[in-house]
Amino acid sequence: MDVSGYQLSTRYASLLARVNEIADQAARLVEQRMRERMVPTRIIVAAERHCPEAVIRVQQQVLGVASLPLRAERVDYLGITTLARDGAVIVLNANPLAGDTRMTDETVVHELVHAVQFSRPGSRELAMKGLRNNYGVEKLTLTRAWKTNRGIDKDEREAAALEYLAREIR
Repeated sequence: MDVSGYQLSTRYASLLARVNEIADQAARLVEQRMRERMVPTRIIVAAERHCPEAVIRVQQQVLGVASLPLRAERVDYLGITTLARDGAVIVLNANPLAGDTRMTDETVVHELVHAVQFSRPGSRELAMKGLRNNYGVEKLTLTRAWKTNRGIDKDEREAAALEYLAREIR
């Protein structure tokens, strides 16, 4: 799995090394437990102030637009998984994760679960509709937005429930 830093200072070198060390093992654990394959996935570690930029750049590439999302991206997450042209990209927020191995491992597992969820039938199309809505390309109906948000909530519960797999990482 490709793991890289984005506008990352050297103070996060140990976090980047940890994510690089565990990424493949965590991916195997998640795929084995879910009995599903994940889409090709890259992991980017970014300092909190650069997380929105990293996410927006990936989303602009997948949509083929230069515009910004309709509302500003808040950084109130440890990680975020978004669509990429060839699969998924996970952006990890280095600030809260630095120095906390357990939280890092759990966050990597959590986000890899989302990468597996993107491999499910219809999931990519639904996520693309959400992105198009967020960038003002194609507005979602209120009913479709409600269904999309219910699906996101369900996916979040599944990812949180599988964070225990991080305890198996060596």
